[in-house]
Amino acid sequence: MSLRPSVIAAALLWSVSAWAFAHAGIGDLIEDVELSTVSGGKEHLLGNAAANVFIFFKPGQEHSNSTLKQIAVCEKEFAGKSVHWAAIVSERFPKEIVEAEVKEAGLAMPVLIDTGDALYGRLGLALTPVVGLADREHKLAAYLPFAKVNYSEIIRAHLRRLLGEITEEEMNQILKPPEMIQGSDPELARRRFKLAEKLFQLGSFDKAMESAKRSLEKDPSSAAAHALLGQILAAQGKKAEASKAFEAALKLEPTNEAALKGAKETLAK
Repeated sequence: MSLRPSVIAAALLWSVSAWAFAHAGIGDLIEDVELSTVSGGKEHLLGNAAANVFIFFKPGQEHSNSTLKQIAVCEKEFAGKSVHWAAIVSERFPKEIVEAEVKEAGLAMPVLIDTGDALYGRLGLALTPVVGLADREHKLAAYLPFAKVNYSEIIRAHLRRLLGEITEEEMNQILKPPEMIQGSDPELARRRFKLAEKLFQLGSFDKAMESAKRSLEKDPSSAAAHALLGQILAAQGKKAEASKAFEAALKLEPTNEAALKGAKETLAK
């Protein structure tokens, strides 16, 4: 059985999360340096937060721009929580170019200037963009190089683990690609549905939606799967699409509690 490109990509994402900087491995202490900022002040790389996130990026690079935009969304989502954010850029790039890219991405965190690429060299950084996460003791908890597939989901999962919102096992449920499942269509649909339920409970809405849709591909007559899809869409604020999913569930099973509740709540909003 050949693997789909998306499954191969996901597997690569999973394996790459175990990598680290050339001079700093997972569990190693990251030195908290103070650097000048693009805005003219000085800021620390790390803080006293439960989770410390730092992003190395390169202006004018497509993947860096994508990373900054995804990080900006995470930054807003985790506002008010114990997270310290910092972006790092080489002094080789003109200030105005850096500021323009950061503004366009919607980033609010301080942007630190790596004079002489000293921090790059100290950590042994080879690739950009890359996101590093350290715990409250400043030990490296995750090294996350750019990925085209589910990058923000990966960052979010590691963040939630450091904040204690999910367990290691639950984080792995989000990060690890599901194994290739063999069996009949009804069995495949049931397994995909169960995975979608778990991912939805963990707040991994994009992956939950993907699994719910795959469940429905195998069994379009599942009212429970249609209702779950509606719940996921509603959680993402997609009211019209959620209503259609709940309607589909109720056509198949007029007494489905999840669909009845979801339809009522969607209409009330």
